[in-house]
Amino acid sequence: MTGKIQGTMRGQLERSILQFGLMLACFYQAYQLANSIVAQSTSLGVNIGLSFLFLLLLFLNHKYSGSYKWIALFLHVIILPALIYFWSAFGGLAGTVPIILFVYISWVILTLSGFAKALVLFLYGCTFFLLTLFPDVTGIDVYNHTVVNTKQLPVDFFVEALIIIAFLTYLKNKYSGYRKRVEHRNVQLKSINNTLLKQNDSMLYSQEETQSINENLEQLIDKRIQKIEEKSYQLEEYAFINAHILRGPVCRILGLVSLMKNEQPRLEQIKEKADEVDELIRKINSITS
Repeated sequence: MTGKIQGTMRGQLERSILQFGLMLACFYQAYQLANSIVAQSTSLGVNIGLSFLFLLLLFLNHKYSGSYKWIALFLHVIILPALIYFWSAFGGLAGTVPIILFVYISWVILTLSGFAKALVLFLYGCTFFLLTLFPDVTGIDVYNHTVVNTKQLPVDFFVEALIIIAFLTYLKNKYSGYRKRVEHRNVQLKSINNTLLKQNDSMLYSQEETQSINENLEQLIDKRIQKIEEKSYQLEEYAFINAHILRGPVCRILGLVSLMKNEQPRLEQIKEKADEVDELIRKINSITS
């Protein structure tokens, strides 16, 4: 979970840096386009094309935020020929293109990751290596001060310094915001952890209570069973007394009454009462047996 959150936050950071970089690129291209128009430079067409490219990618990055990695990769690859053109047209190391190149490489590092970043950095490294060490192969002078406009150069440095300052300020603010979000998430995680610990303690206490209730319940059940067994034993004893001890004399009375009923007429009433007592004893015996 933590890795997923960090990946999401890193993606949002890369996309926002790409978006702000595209805004700065649009601003810089507007400045270069104005210079090209005023100076009627041969780079006017390239600057117009780059301006439309940056505006288009700025719109796409805003509309399709989930595709920012592909937008960044497309931008960094397609802009490389333009950087080579400006290197050749504006004096190589004598102009301001090296500064723009190194700032742009920093932008590449901040907006790409993994294999894509390694690939783009490899392409830019090889290009810079060829332009500076093998001018005979590329046919481009490393240091050509003749094409540099010395009057325009301080203004270019000033504009590029403003862009660098704005970019670094934005990165600092983003870093501070990112740090605050991480600290806030750490506080939330600590709070959640404390809540879970309290819930765990509560569950342990409830478990102990449940265990105690179960133990007491077992004791109550054992006592209840013991009482039931005692009652059952008493009922069995009563049934035995009713069937053998109490009913025995009644049976003998009935037998004597049967022998004497022909001699004494009132014995018939005694027999009826004895029969009633015998019937009651039989009912009690049937219930308790």
